[in-house]
Amino acid sequence: MSFSPRSRRFVSTLIAVAVIAAGIVGQTPQDPDVIRISTELVQTGVVVLDKQGKFVPGLKAEQFALKVEGKPVTPTFFEQVTAGSDREQKLEKTVGRGEVPQTAQTTTPSYRGRTIIFFIDDLHLSKASVESTRKAMLEFVDKQMGVDDLVAVASPSGQIGFLQKFADIKPVVRAAVSRIAYRPYTVRDYESVPMTEYQALKIDQGDKDTAEYYIVELLKQHNFKLSGGQSLGPPSGGPMNQRAAPRTNPGMNRETATRMVRDRAGLMMRQSEGITAATLTTLESLMRSSSDLPGRKLAFFISDGFFLNDRSTAFGDKMKRITDAAVRAGVVVYSLDARGMTSNIDASSNRADPTGRLTRSNLGELASSQDGMNALAVDTGGKAFFNTGRLTEAVNAALDETSNYYLLAWRPQSEDQKTAGFKRVEVSVVGRPDLTVRLPRGFMMGDPKASEKTSTPEGTTPLPTAASGVDQTILTALANPLSNSALPTNLSVSFIDVPSSGPVLTISTQMPTDLLGYGTDGKQPASINIGGVVLNDQGKQAGGFKNRLTVNPSTNTTVQNPGVIYSHKIPLKPGIYQVRVAASDEKSGRVGSAAKWIEIPDLSSKKLTLSSMMLGGQFIGAEQKSATGEQMQFSVDGRFPKGANLNFLMFIYNAMSSPSPDLEAQIKIVRNGQAVVTSPILKVPFDGASDPTRISYGANVGLRTMPPGRYLLEVAITDKLAKATATQQTAFDIE
Repeated sequence: MSFSPRSRRFVSTLIAVAVIAAGIVGQTPQDPDVIRISTELVQTGVVVLDKQGKFVPGLKAEQFALKVEGKPVTPTFFEQVTAGSDREQKLEKTVGRGEVPQTAQTTTPSYRGRTIIFFIDDLHLSKASVESTRKAMLEFVDKQMGVDDLVAVASPSGQIGFLQKFADIKPVVRAAVSRIAYRPYTVRDYESVPMTEYQALKIDQGDKDTAEYYIVELLKQHNFKLSGGQSLGPPSGGPMNQRAAPRTNPGMNRETATRMVRDRAGLMMRQSEGITAATLTTLESLMRSSSDLPGRKLAFFISDGFFLNDRSTAFGDKMKRITDAAVRAGVVVYSLDARGMTSNIDASSNRADPTGRLTRSNLGELASSQDGMNALAVDTGGKAFFNTGRLTEAVNAALDETSNYYLLAWRPQSEDQKTAGFKRVEVSVVGRPDLTVRLPRGFMMGDPKASEKTSTPEGTTPLPTAASGVDQTILTALANPLSNSALPTNLSVSFIDVPSSGPVLTISTQMPTDLLGYGTDGKQPASINIGGVVLNDQGKQAGGFKNRLTVNPSTNTTVQNPGVIYSHKIPLKPGIYQVRVAASDEKSGRVGSAAKWIEIPDLSSKKLTLSSMMLGGQFIGAEQKSATGEQMQFSVDGRFPKGANLNFLMFIYNAMSSPSPDLEAQIKIVRNGQAVVTSPILKVPFDGASDPTRISYGANVGLRTMPPGRYLLEVAITDKLAKATATQQTAFDIE
């Protein structure tokens, strides 16, 4: 493979175009406005647990009792579903269109990965809680995040910036976690007798005990007694040794003290309400923006708790909107109290309180701070983890109990079920009171505001403008990191380090040609406008491309799922990047887009490092050779027919070479977390005339005995001289 230097400017450069016979099973076109709640078909996920908190499999439809608004409803569809499976996505699309799916065939589910959101309420986290949260999340990334998992880290403060997006590679999530820093809570009281936020809430809500405590303390401060023995000179008109009678300094009356205490509490509550409103607004926005992603999502709400004062804020309605947004987006919330094991959070418990007023008012502080977190979890079908020792254990428990669920779908029957408003849903297992049933408590029917989609604050994403000559349709698609699949678009990104050039990013885009417009007679050339942009971890543009492809109609009817591939190369510095591409067919108007993350490592660290793994290499004919001399076209969609051979190629960097490299490799193919193929330890061949700093390694893996499904190819390279191992993974499909 040979490469030539590339300009970073947004220029029109065609690197390689090849019509191939590879199977294209991209993302199935979806209606972007489909929600899970419609007047035709409503669906809900139900988790059933035993007394040990384990999922109960094998239940039948007739064992479930479903009620909507208190009236029995017969489910139209029922099935046990594995979260993150291919089947889950198919069910979502079918039911979302108001169609009753066909019964699933009894086959091993093809795992597609989970969608997980960590919402870090950094506006309500102590310094200790921030540190424990970061530690727990990094442990999840290192030990539990899979290659097909989509994970997003978000916070209401916006400090995560551009990395506050879904990512399927660990470096992006780690970088997002590293940006979570302690932000001092701004609701503070600096009076000599401090008032806590909860005490301010009680006073604002009219609690007499709490208000009386602070009124008395304020009067004591301003109406103190003076005695003659404390004076520095003789009292006027008396002898030197005469003691003056005590007298009171009339500094404040009770009415003034009462007003000052209530104003002080009100000021604290207005500050608190502004901070809490920011948390809830960002959370709702996140829920609505995630509705474009397929499948069920798991959201962890991590906080030290917050107080809901509905007297002046309408927080109650806000909570309902968040719950409804979560239900529509298929999000189940698990709330985690980052304070861990705690039974009392009152910082004023050591104060003198002879009347017991303060003690009585503080009894409900911990529970009150957890009320909102509990409501978010329970109302969406999740669970609240309070007073737990480790966040990691809570995350593990939530992932375990949500790995399977039952999907129930039904058609609204009575008029009260079809009219606008909140609809209460109840599900139970007949004759099994020992089982715990979790599901969303209801949903909003026909509320136009509830179906609005708002964007998540993710930092500025500077993209090209129309002045750059890029089609406006392409620009619109590039602005949205979520895929648009009207024109199924597959994207592959990879890097290798090139002598004298450094790291080079290869962007390959694949589109089907059978969906293109070829004119009314079907014989005209199709035209595809394609554009791409590379954004760094700050959201700033690091490169891009645009081009217009001409595709002639194919006369070969034997080719199944024909496609066109466009590749572009950009030299980049080490770092984390997001690549977005978009394509539009001029005649049909179909638009497709895709986005992927990639980390380009810093080879100056001298650590053993592997390039991206390139799959399915096939040689391009001389008439299709690219201008750069590249003769190998790798698979973009990672799909292979049953019985085929899978080829892969990668490069090994920074291997010790004195006296000569001594490298070993082991290849594994994994399905649903289990290794189905494990090779023996293989010697990595090295030609003494080759460059020891860039050692190529590849192999041919037969797929003849493997059934269709999703697989993971894992290659581990061990440097015996350096006693170091590096691993590279990539997913592929057998059709």
